[in-house]
Amino acid sequence: MSDYTAIYEVGESIVNMLRSEMVPEPIAKKEHIGICEPQSPEDFQLTVWVYNIEMVKDTGTRTGFHADPDNPAIERFSPMQLKLQVLISAHSKAPAIQKYADEYRMIGRAMQAVRDLPSIPREFLVGTLADATEPVLLEIKKLESEEISRIWNNSNKTIRPSFAVTVSQVFIRSQRTRTAAPRIAVAEFDTKQKTNSARK
Repeated sequence: MSDYTAIYEVGESIVNMLRSEMVPEPIAKKEHIGICEPQSPEDFQLTVWVYNIEMVKDTGTRTGFHADPDNPAIERFSPMQLKLQVLISAHSKAPAIQKYADEYRMIGRAMQAVRDLPSIPREFLVGTLADATEPVLLEIKKLESEEISRIWNNSNKTIRPSFAVTVSQVFIRSQRTRTAAPRIAVAEFDTKQKTNSARK
């Protein structure tokens, strides 16, 4: 089960996946893809940024206390489920005549990779995410104009070619526990006594 580091680990896992898919073409070095706010990309040519976090209300079997798989003496409260919105943006370092062509190629390849991989392949998952029993799902989402304004306009920066990804089935393990109720290992019934009573 993922821990409180899951949000960061989602970003790093997506970076690992994109490095595998986009290096050496259209990006020469894996160090040029990383977690960073898009307004200040520094040396990154492709940035991954978790810009929104929502808690998903669980129902049914995911609620309440459950037996802890690592310690049968305790019960652990159900994990928190999250849905993340991730922005992926391209930032070419080339001269103006080549800059936009580079950016559109990079963002096109990134979109192609995410669409072809509906979940993060297990070999790219890092940290506690690597122990997750359910796949971490990816889906390209439509960026509303309000979201674009919220991300870019306050920074006075030129909007770079970008797209958003919804990441779901992200869980954070609860630290809330309680002692497990004692369980009956063996139950014995005196059927003979019950039969004799019935005959009387």
